[in-house]
Amino acid sequence: MKEGKIMSKITRLFCIISCITIYMITLTGCYDSREIEDLAYVVAIGIDEADNNMFNLTFQTAVPKSITTGEGETTDIKSFKTDNFLSGFRKTGRYLSKKINLSHTKIIVVSEEIAKRGLLPFLNGLQNYMELRPNVNIIVSANGAKNYIESLQPKLTASPTKFYDMMFKSYQTDFRVPSSQLGDYLYRTDSSGSQPVTIYTEVDNSVIDSKKPEAGKPTEQQKEEKKNMSIKGLAVFNRDRMKGSLDSAETSLYALLTGSIDFIKLDVKDPLDERYKILSNIRKDRSSKTNIQVYGNRPQINVDLNLRADIEAVQSNIDYSDPAKSARVKKAYEDYLKNEMNNLLSKVSYKYKSDIFGFGQIAKMNYRSISQWDKIKWHEIFPNAVYRVRINVTVSDEE
Repeated sequence: MKEGKIMSKITRLFCIISCITIYMITLTGCYDSREIEDLAYVVAIGIDEADNNMFNLTFQTAVPKSITTGEGETTDIKSFKTDNFLSGFRKTGRYLSKKINLSHTKIIVVSEEIAKRGLLPFLNGLQNYMELRPNVNIIVSANGAKNYIESLQPKLTASPTKFYDMMFKSYQTDFRVPSSQLGDYLYRTDSSGSQPVTIYTEVDNSVIDSKKPEAGKPTEQQKEEKKNMSIKGLAVFNRDRMKGSLDSAETSLYALLTGSIDFIKLDVKDPLDERYKILSNIRKDRSSKTNIQVYGNRPQINVDLNLRADIEAVQSNIDYSDPAKSARVKKAYEDYLKNEMNNLLSKVSYKYKSDIFGFGQIAKMNYRSISQWDKIKWHEIFPNAVYRVRINVTVSDEE
């Protein structure tokens, strides 16, 4: 009898707990549903210079459905003139009648003018929004941030976040451009042993829009709409200020030297028939090393690069499997790479005065304490660096 009453109480208690749990889950679901509908997800932020110490803030926002499923209207682009981020966010929120959320932000685009003034004041303003992730990519646009964002239209997917993910993946696989994320940028601006880089873009006039122009539109407007942006290379910074840029070929060498990309594609003139070229995949071997010693205020930087060239295409159709002929290809690559690598190191060190290669991180290991390292003031003496570059290429015929 007593056991029956106890079981009845346990059953009743279990039912009450189950009902409360279901009720709470239902309420939470409704709350989350309302919250999502009340949010405007920013996928891209653009910063352009304006007059009177103001700047133009551009937001590309996406509705929740387009983020997850790609359904419906995907994005909305609006710009606001402001003197601070808080005001710009409020204006955007009022316009959209929603609360701004940065948890899905993929890119921060800044104009070249803003980049040369310094990015930290702007990035510090954005960091007040805790949902902003450190893997957001930073891009410097030679033709303005708003123009760059407007030039990007998802062509293979309706989901804006998926589009940006695919875009940056293609930057690395097709253009061999390393990523330039917010977290790494902020770390390097304050680092005693390295300096930041970001992706650098400009208008590509070689890309032609195949769309037929709409009737009645002015010719100039049609031309404006046909503009497409493409990767130029990397923007080079000293602390948070842009000092110059690297083109695509220089960017590939930077990626090879730093190991930020697995391999680069590189062609040289065919040594046996200079009318044609030889294309190879160039990989950096693990035995490569960099040794640095500081003598007074002059760093001596010795770079030993052991590379593997996997031949991908020979336009002349000459058989380079023969050791004697292969040796000619080896020399062609070694001569080209040594010359171009020295030019790159000179340009970045002496013209831009920026250690984007992270040589300071290697030099730092020669010192027993942080105070000893700080005394040499690496960023001040880096432009005095003397280089010795040794290139060794092993050629492999993979045709």
